[in-house]
Amino acid sequence: MAVILLSATFAMAAQSSAQNAAAPPKQTTAAAQQPSAQNAAAPAKQTAPSTKQTLVPKTQAEYDAYKAAAAQTDPAKMEAAATDFAQKFPDSDLRPFLFQQAMGMYQQADNQEKSLEMARVVLKYDPSNAVALLTAAQLLAERTTDNDLDKNERLAEAKTDAQSALQNAGSIAQPANMSPEQFAGAIAQLRGTAHEVLGTVAFKKLDYTTAINEYKAAAELEKEHTEAVVWLRLSIAYDKSNDFNSALDAAKKAIAASEPNSSVRKLAEQEKSRLDRLVPATVQPASK
Repeated sequence: MAVILLSATFAMAAQSSAQNAAAPPKQTTAAAQQPSAQNAAAPAKQTAPSTKQTLVPKTQAEYDAYKAAAAQTDPAKMEAAATDFAQKFPDSDLRPFLFQQAMGMYQQADNQEKSLEMARVVLKYDPSNAVALLTAAQLLAERTTDNDLDKNERLAEAKTDAQSALQNAGSIAQPANMSPEQFAGAIAQLRGTAHEVLGTVAFKKLDYTTAINEYKAAAELEKEHTEAVVWLRLSIAYDKSNDFNSALDAAKKAIAASEPNSSVRKLAEQEKSRLDRLVPATVQPASK
């Protein structure tokens, strides 16, 4: 089953803080830094730190190095530039955003292994990064098979990451080029994808009741954007739970949402054919 990757919209939303990184403030003289008694203001009230605030490099050198690294367009070169930046500026708050750019580039290149690796690096620096959490969760859930010796550990990590992505989705800053409606839709899609991952984890652990609940939650959030594979797995989960009517309905939706001649379409058609034999046809009233 192909890995369902995060859309470019999510990546753009999560990276907006990095794109808006401001140049470091210009230094002033010591005399200018000392407030006079007349102009001294009352101490500002402390507020909780916000992940949506503009990040400011500590030095001009850090700012210049960040801009140079962020300009890379090749995923391997982006990763190398991010690694070099992290080594030169080990205290920089901008480190995770460079690795997230590398993560997105590897996604676009369909290099899932490297994308997962970069997601884990992002989370080392920014454990609450919702996009990196969901990327890692999605790749782990989709790529884990019954033959993996560490199947349980991988699925447990996927579940934890997906749950954390749901908890931290509200920390993503709205990009300037997205309307509030577009951004709300993107966040709903992100939350829906997290429920997909939780459904897939439960599905692969044969916990069909939980899988049904999570896939239904995903469909409610994603609406017409719900992937065909979600409907197919929901159909099978209902089937395994002996709810054949619901299974047939989900199989029909899987067929409608899938591409002709795709593997998902073929599997959904097979599932529907099987269920058609189990679900009695509706008896039509006799015409008068």
